[in-house]
Amino acid sequence: MGAGTQFREDRETARARAHRDTNWLNFAAAYLIAAGSMAVIWGIVALANKQAFAEDGLVWSKLNLWGWIAIGVGLVQVLAALFVIQRRFAGQWLAGVFAGLGILVHFLTLGAYPVWSVIALVTNGLVLWAVTAHGESFD
Repeated sequence: MGAGTQFREDRETARARAHRDTNWLNFAAAYLIAAGSMAVIWGIVALANKQAFAEDGLVWSKLNLWGWIAIGVGLVQVLAALFVIQRRFAGQWLAGVFAGLGILVHFLTLGAYPVWSVIALVTNGLVLWAVTAHGESFD
C-alpha cells in the first residue's frame, strides 16, 4: 500500500467523520428547536389559560412565574439550536448546559411522567453526547 492510498483512506475517513458529526449536530439542533418551541407554547398556555393547569399542585411559586420561566428557557433553547447550526461555541455550551439540566429535571419527574421522562432523558442524553463527542467543528 503506497503513500497515496494511505492519504486517500485518511481523507475518506475524515470526510465520513465530518458527515457523521454534521448529522449528530443537526439532530441536536432539531431537538433543541422542538423542545424550545414546546416550552414556549407551554409558557404561553400557562399565562393565558390557567384552567389548563392545576395551580394548587405547584410546590413553589405561582403559575405566572413558571410560565415566564418556560418561555425564557424555550427561547434560549431555540437560540442554542441556531448557534449549533452555525457551529458557534456558545451553541455547544448552551446545548450542553440545557441538555444536562433537562436530564436532571426529567430524572426528578420520573415518578410523575415515567414514559415521557424516559424519552426526554434519552433525547437529552443524545443531545449532550452529540455536542460533546461530535463538537470538534465548533469555533
